[in-house]
Amino acid sequence: MPEHDLILYNGTVITVDSGSRIAEAVAVKDGMISALGTSAEVLEGRGRTTRIVELAGRTACPGFFDSHAHMDREGLKSRGGYSLAGCHSVADVVASVKKAVTRTLKGEWVVFMPLGTPKLDYISRPDQLAEGRFPNRHDLDAVSPDHPVYIRVPWGWWVHRPFVSVANSAALGRAGITRRTEAPYNVEIVKDEGGEPTGVFLDRTYAPVMEFTLFRCVPRLTFEDQLAGCRLGSRAYSAVGTTSIYEGHGLAPPILEAYRRLREAGELGVRVHSPLSVPSASIDDGKMADLLHQWSGRLAGRGSGDDLYRTEGICVDVADAQAAEIIGLDYPYVAWAGHFYQSLPHERFVEIGVLAARLGIRLNCLVCYDLERVLRAYEAIDAEVPIAGKRWVMIHIIEATADQIARMKKLGVIATVTPNFMYMAGDRFNLQEIGSRAMPIRELLDAGVPVALSSDNVPYSMLWTMWEALVRWDRDSQSRLGESRLRRDEALRLITRTGPLLTWEEDRKGTLETGKLGDIVVLEDDPLTCSEDVLKDIPVVHTFLGGREAFGPGMDDPGPVDGEAVS
Repeated sequence: MPEHDLILYNGTVITVDSGSRIAEAVAVKDGMISALGTSAEVLEGRGRTTRIVELAGRTACPGFFDSHAHMDREGLKSRGGYSLAGCHSVADVVASVKKAVTRTLKGEWVVFMPLGTPKLDYISRPDQLAEGRFPNRHDLDAVSPDHPVYIRVPWGWWVHRPFVSVANSAALGRAGITRRTEAPYNVEIVKDEGGEPTGVFLDRTYAPVMEFTLFRCVPRLTFEDQLAGCRLGSRAYSAVGTTSIYEGHGLAPPILEAYRRLREAGELGVRVHSPLSVPSASIDDGKMADLLHQWSGRLAGRGSGDDLYRTEGICVDVADAQAAEIIGLDYPYVAWAGHFYQSLPHERFVEIGVLAARLGIRLNCLVCYDLERVLRAYEAIDAEVPIAGKRWVMIHIIEATADQIARMKKLGVIATVTPNFMYMAGDRFNLQEIGSRAMPIRELLDAGVPVALSSDNVPYSMLWTMWEALVRWDRDSQSRLGESRLRRDEALRLITRTGPLLTWEEDRKGTLETGKLGDIVVLEDDPLTCSEDVLKDIPVVHTFLGGREAFGPGMDDPGPVDGEAVS
């Protein structure tokens, strides 16, 4: 009998295997599951160096797989400026500005994270502050006459629209903003009765354009910020039990390089698999073809890398053309995004897809804006180069007819779904109107289309995501958007077992079976039997990656969103 490296015993071990077995204990050796069974059976393999953890009735299950994570962005929340978490009034905001100014040399920028408190309480309405209004330039000027101060706009999916940013007079001066300044696309420059800018700006583009237009002069996120963001994001995701991510949106080369460096330094606590996000909005067809040929050696087939870090495939998009054009002008800078914003017309989409298919590069595409358009493009590509069996990905399925689902099944695609969008349904793809037809997980499963769930970093807990898939709760209307018709065990499989299909690793992870990777999360409660309200908040006690502890007692959740570092 092998001498195990790690034994977890005296608990409920949910294997999520094909037989839905429940064990009492599980062991890991050399990074792989080496035993499952009763506590007595598994403990027979303990040795002098075996780490033994008594579960004491707790639950162990496979580590969670987030199929669209934006993990780097979570870490950036400590690098984008001073935090305003917990500031519920203009007075609180002004006090925070005053404190930050005392730490900053005269004349230098003082930059803040967005108004509000992560993860779900960013501010988009004036009535969310005690005074019933947003802070303005005059409020900030009173405590910062000699420093340009800027409160960043949030990323679009963290909060309802509009996305608020605020600048003081010195910042307006640096940016050259006056009463005659024209507002960029989808941005409102709020003005007083005399027509002067108040310092408040309302951005209504989900990929905000403020720092690509009016406030290009604000200090930008650097590669060092991105590297730190990936490091902190890895720690934060480990703390909620995530052991693998698939960045379906793709990542820009600087973020891929940041993850590569963390992997090389032994600091990556979550397995990362990502397509390349291509800058299609800012380069012509010739350069696009050159890019695909240059990267094909790394991105084709199963990609390049190892169990911890792998790059494979590309991501394209059919989003807002005007926003894509604005952001594309600043290539390769990606700000909060981590990826490039894109907008491909049908003919160009098909041309890029056919070239990618011929090079053996898998395509990922966001379909939330227009599923039918993407389906037609995939079908046109398939007519030129068959993609069946290639596991092309459709990201953010929002709504789909029976015919569209049947066509997805025929193409052999994998669907990723973000149930968390339903939590603020009033501002998410018309979800309140779509209602019970939104997020058709049951329909996709019944049709045989593989479905993996994703957090999209709103928020990033996969237990929250599992809960939302089951309850379909809309905080705006305080109601359910129809019934999920999912069982608990099915929902758990969607955050553990389906995801590895995206990374071609279903034989290596996603279930607790001997010979598979020892990626395990230990929970205070059983996600299959706990009350519905408890599910989303079950504490994570341990997260093991290949049997190595990535999070546990004494390893604090870094809480990057509460940091006070400035970029």
